[in-house]
Amino acid sequence: MKTEYYQLSQMMVQDCHSGVPVAHRIKGFYEETIRKFGNNEYIERFKMKRSTVQALIAFLKPYLKPGNVPLDKKVHVFLWFMVNDSSYSDIGRLFGLHKSSVSYIFHEIALLLTEEKERFISWPSVEKQQLISNNVNSRFRFPNCVGFIDACRLKVGSQRNKREKPDIVLLQAVCDDYLTFVDVHVGDIGKTKKSKLFKDSSLSNELKIKVDFQKHILGDSEYKLKKYLITPFTSEEVLTSEEMKFNEIHWKTRSYIAHAFELLKERFRKLNHIDVLKPESVNILIISACVLHNFVLLHEGCSEVKEELITCDDGVTINSNVVKTAEEKRQFLCNYIEYMGIENN
Repeated sequence: MKTEYYQLSQMMVQDCHSGVPVAHRIKGFYEETIRKFGNNEYIERFKMKRSTVQALIAFLKPYLKPGNVPLDKKVHVFLWFMVNDSSYSDIGRLFGLHKSSVSYIFHEIALLLTEEKERFISWPSVEKQQLISNNVNSRFRFPNCVGFIDACRLKVGSQRNKREKPDIVLLQAVCDDYLTFVDVHVGDIGKTKKSKLFKDSSLSNELKIKVDFQKHILGDSEYKLKKYLITPFTSEEVLTSEEMKFNEIHWKTRSYIAHAFELLKERFRKLNHIDVLKPESVNILIISACVLHNFVLLHEGCSEVKEELITCDDGVTINSNVVKTAEEKRQFLCNYIEYMGIENN
């Protein structure tokens, strides 16, 4: 990636002296149009407020060296690339740049955001986990839950060749009750098993350290049941009414992660069909989109999540001397949810 970044930087320098016809580029679109955008136009065109874009420019300023393209223009070029399905050439014509300059700008900023991802994507503290647990329990009556895991399928490949079927890459993520990503991992292109993706991720080994026995995250039945990762009952045998009720509440509760993925792909349309070619570029594109997702939530909040009055207590205490296996923990939670349902009726 560093080598590719250097090659692109050399191409960008050469572009300043290239013979690319200026007539094929739009003059002044950024300088005379975008700079005059109001907040509503920013939200429509860039899927975020003008103040959020300015905050991003301020964050990037200490890291990016001055160049032929001003920093504020670079950031707008990068965001335009992320929120649209336009090619390097299309964006170059729009912003009056060669496609190699657009490619350079994308790699420069995406690589930086990827390297700084831990500043914006981090596992919640014990205190924060307790707040998440309280909020989730209050809303869905599912106790002791501190996160939600799933993987979404993203198409990768050229959009020009319609005959060629696109490859698939999986993005695994854990989010909290605010739709903020607290852990992300991108799989290898072409590998589409969620269970294998989880096993290959660092989270599979770290989760038992990050989450104590009393707490857990929720995942669907494609994940293996663990004491710290609770999955629904499967229908290999006839389910009891209590187990079906548990599955229903489990499904509703883990809907947070589906909403997070929807919000991510609605804002960053480039993820709907990733047409960059190199696997390293695919990776930094996806990770930088996740970083920006959290960056926007940090500065704008999340209108998709309703602020609700917490009406439940801290959850339930699980006796580890009695409940020792993942199966026993799930059954305990099932019994507790059934009991609380009867209590509240």
